[in-house]
Amino acid sequence: MKAGRRNPGMDPLSRFIRIATLLCWAIFFSGLMLYHYGRPQINYGFLRYLQIEVREDWLTGTKPLLYIILMVCTMMSLVTFFLLRQRSRRANDNRSYNLLGLMLFSVGFILAISL
Repeated sequence: MKAGRRNPGMDPLSRFIRIATLLCWAIFFSGLMLYHYGRPQINYGFLRYLQIEVREDWLTGTKPLLYIILMVCTMMSLVTFFLLRQRSRRANDNRSYNLLGLMLFSVGFILAISL
């Protein structure tokens, strides 16, 4: 520890919150990749012209898995968000807009694929 430093480093809760935030984003991006490869393909006019067959349904098992991934992402971001709020000492200490945005994206994505 340096001589003039008052804070010895990150406490275990801060480290857990940071790791959980990164894990939430990783789970969300894995859900985006699953959505990209599992969704029905778009039947463009060029594909119809070349008579290329396109898949019109979801791949088997990808849609329920995508729901689970997005639910886990939403729950983890909620828990991490409330842990940050519980830990902060001041009202404007850490606003964590990235977790709030991630939670809103996940919920919006769940609503979009369910329609």
